[in-house]
Amino acid sequence: MPRLALALTALLISACTVGAPQTDAPGNDGVAQKLTMGVTRAEAEVALGTEAGFERNPKNFDESCVSYAYGNGPKYVHAVYRGGKLVSRTDGHRQLCTYGTLVSA
Repeated sequence: MPRLALALTALLISACTVGAPQTDAPGNDGVAQKLTMGVTRAEAEVALGTEAGFERNPKNFDESCVSYAYGNGPKYVHAVYRGGKLVSRTDGHRQLCTYGTLVSA
């Protein structure tokens, strides 16, 4: 019985991450803090420049992840938009944000 409870808990936790962009571990460069929650992509471009990458969530077309390049290397800010408004932002990523294998999931 404890194994069943553990398996169900693991399943529930993994279900919470479905639909989230797959990213490498973010840093804490402070660049993402230039974006205020609720801004539009146009407003974000004023703060961070033109996007370096864009991907729409294949399971929710109202959501997209946009990458903005900065620094040497480059590094990326990952900005998630729903309904055209910013809902999440992190920086220090070494790769463009992607929803990856969600198309086949």
